[in-house]
Amino acid sequence: MNTRCIFFAEGDCEAQLLSALKLYPGWILPGKVRVFNVVQDLIPKSQLLTLQDGMTVVFLFDTDTEQTERLLQNIQRVRKYCRVRLLTVAQVLNLEDELVRCTDVREARELTQSKSPRNFKSDFCRMRPEDCLAMLSRHHLELQKLWVKEPPAAYEFIRQDGKAVKQKQ
Repeated sequence: MNTRCIFFAEGDCEAQLLSALKLYPGWILPGKVRVFNVVQDLIPKSQLLTLQDGMTVVFLFDTDTEQTERLLQNIQRVRKYCRVRLLTVAQVLNLEDELVRCTDVREARELTQSKSPRNFKSDFCRMRPEDCLAMLSRHHLELQKLWVKEPPAAYEFIRQDGKAVKQKQ
C-alpha cells in the first residue's frame, strides 16, 4: 500500500503544529501539509484528482462552529472521486483548547508568552518549526492527549481519527 500522506490543515497555526510534530520521527504520519479549511470551503475537483490511489488524506479542523455542511460535502467528494484512506481529526473546540489539554499551561498564550489571546496565533505561526517543537517540549507536551476528545454533536458523522495520525502512542 502507498504510504504517502497529505494533511489538509484548517489554518497556518495547524500547519505550524504539524510541521513541528513531524520533526520528531515517529510522532505523526510523515507527509505534506496544505492549508485548506475543509469546514468552510469545498475542495476543488481539480485538487482531488491530484490525490493518488492509496494515499492517506487527513482533514484537520476545529469544531467551534456548528456549520458542517461543507465538511460533509468534502468527505463525500473524497470518497466519490478518490481511492484513498481518509482520516478526520477534530480539534475540540480549536487549536488553543487542544494545546491547553496536552501541555502544562492554563491558556494557550502562555506557550508563546503572548501579551493577549489575540496575539497568540500570530506569535505561534511566526515561530520556526524547531522552536515550536522546543516550546511544546518545555511545556511537557503529552502527545497521547492531543486530538482524542470526542467532537460536539454537530460532528457526529465523523470519526475522531487523532490516534491514527499519531505513530507514537
